[in-house]
Amino acid sequence: MVDYSPPVQVSPLAGRSDRAEWLIPTIALSITFLLTVIVYWPGLHGPLVFDDAANLEPINDWLRGNVDWFSVVFGNDSGLLGRPISMASFVANVALLGPSTWGLKLGNLLVHLVNGAVVFALFVGLIRRGMLNRDTSRNVYWLAWLGASIWLLHPLLASTVLYVVQRMAMLSALFMLLAMLAYLHGRIALNEQRNTTAYTLLALAVPICTILAALSKENGILAPALCALIELFAFQPATDSRRAWQSKAFIGAVLILPAVIAIVLTVAQVPFITAGYASRPFTLSERLLTETRVLWSYIGNLVVPGRPTLGFYHDDYPISHSLFAPMRTWLAIVAGLATIGAAWRLRKIIPGFALGFGIFLVSHSLESTVFPLAIYFEHRNYLPAVGAIWAILSLLVFLAHAVRPHLRNATVIFSGTACIVVLMLAFSTHIRAQVWSSQPSMIAQAVLAHPNSMGARFDAIILALAQNPPAIADARKNADWLRDSTDPTSKRLGTIERIQIDCTAGAGADPDMVRQMFAGRSGRFEEDLLHAFELLSDQVGMHPCPGLSPVQMASGLTGMLDRWTPAVGNEANWRLRFRAANLYMAADHNADAIEQAKLAYYKGSPPVNTAIMIAGVLIYCGNTPDSKHILDSVEPLLRPSDLIAHKIIADDRNKILKLEQSPLPPKTQQ
Repeated sequence: MVDYSPPVQVSPLAGRSDRAEWLIPTIALSITFLLTVIVYWPGLHGPLVFDDAANLEPINDWLRGNVDWFSVVFGNDSGLLGRPISMASFVANVALLGPSTWGLKLGNLLVHLVNGAVVFALFVGLIRRGMLNRDTSRNVYWLAWLGASIWLLHPLLASTVLYVVQRMAMLSALFMLLAMLAYLHGRIALNEQRNTTAYTLLALAVPICTILAALSKENGILAPALCALIELFAFQPATDSRRAWQSKAFIGAVLILPAVIAIVLTVAQVPFITAGYASRPFTLSERLLTETRVLWSYIGNLVVPGRPTLGFYHDDYPISHSLFAPMRTWLAIVAGLATIGAAWRLRKIIPGFALGFGIFLVSHSLESTVFPLAIYFEHRNYLPAVGAIWAILSLLVFLAHAVRPHLRNATVIFSGTACIVVLMLAFSTHIRAQVWSSQPSMIAQAVLAHPNSMGARFDAIILALAQNPPAIADARKNADWLRDSTDPTSKRLGTIERIQIDCTAGAGADPDMVRQMFAGRSGRFEEDLLHAFELLSDQVGMHPCPGLSPVQMASGLTGMLDRWTPAVGNEANWRLRFRAANLYMAADHNADAIEQAKLAYYKGSPPVNTAIMIAGVLIYCGNTPDSKHILDSVEPLLRPSDLIAHKIIADDRNKILKLEQSPLPPKTQQ
């Protein structure tokens, strides 16, 4: 697979002065590493956020001695492949630095620094291959330093580095970058007929890195497609020459064919793509339209960093309902197609622009296309930012070459500008890290920058109620803001929270609000809404509220679910019906508790641990046949290391045996 592109021109001083050429930029990169540590240091003291606690709970089980490390590493339910590499890194992190959040975030920062070094090495290789511009500069290492420094210090990536479970995205990016680096040098070795090196890198290193990337997070399966982009743009045939058939086959197999298959599956509306949209406030087509704007928003935040809207909460991002609603949707699509066309036309002149923009798009092809994920998350840019920064840098270098003859002291101007950009990024990221240093500062900034964010308002209420004493006035202000929203889900969430606040304050639940909370015949059970119902159910179960008894809460939940009829397997079926079963059980309404527990299991497809708890409810209420069926179904799914679960099942079986041997019938008081 030999390419016929012209050889890259290197500096005539390379050789004797090569060491001097790379030594100073390497020292500069070390200074960038130190600056990155200083910039991020305040954020290491910040809290866990969003799904951090849920994903790290197996670590707590391991520390308590309930499971062994093998179960933690290979028993994770995140993603299709379980992400064992990422879980192993958490186990090693805790073993070395202890279980503190600070140590886990420090681990993320160290991974970020390693990734920065690989980005630098990749940029050096691409520049030497002529991927910045065809006339390779003598400033190879300085340009690579600038690109890597921008990536290391960019504030858009702060919410990845300081979000503990995004270690998964960071490790996946690490191995994908290594795969790209291995492919680049493997292809160069193949051209130079260093076959042993070439085959080692191409046939061994690239596949291994791809597997490790996918076992860190599923995005890793994109590594071959990213390598195909390098093949497509960095190894273009010379003029009047044709691309080797092996090169065409590789590009077609790992870049074009998967794209065609994905389009066919999407058009066919296969369930594994469409099923998740039942609990989302947007459809598949709306998500695809909206993501065209989101991608440009990401690029805008890369070009103009430090915006106050940066952060964790973006659930207020407006949905595109059609090509012209809003009009920016149509403009985003046109701009995207025009940029792709321009990148292809300029691939001979500015190959780095085509390669970088391609890396950006391909890296987003899983999380920013058809799958029913949240619309906007900054951490999705961790790897795509490498491509975007490379594309932008390529354009700037091209323009710099054009204006250099017309500038006095051009080198001083360009160098000074580069240093100022790096320092400005460092300052902006340091501000972001300070915001991430505490939960109150994160939420306060989010509410200020995203006043219409349901998630930000919800978390602000939870934080206010967690104060000692509870900050009732602040909580009510945020709940009333949600209740005044025109969005039905936000309005319902605000009503739930207002009832919880009033119950906490001892004022009791307003009957009209209780009716509004459960009213309606259709709707979507979004995560914040489910979580709010669960929190209120738990509070009512432990501390009955005037105007809202446990039975009233349970009846309201079941009536709402019966009217909304979520699909079998929908998360709402097991989460809310299980809460209703517990509330009925606490009130000795055993027949109702049994009915809801059975619906939670048979219609909800709950996870194993919840299924065991459902069996416990059935046992308490005297339903031994269904409880035995559930235990028989879930026990084979447990690993031998799940000691606590095995013990609970053993205890439950003893309870069932005693109930079956008892001459007294179970109570079914209504």
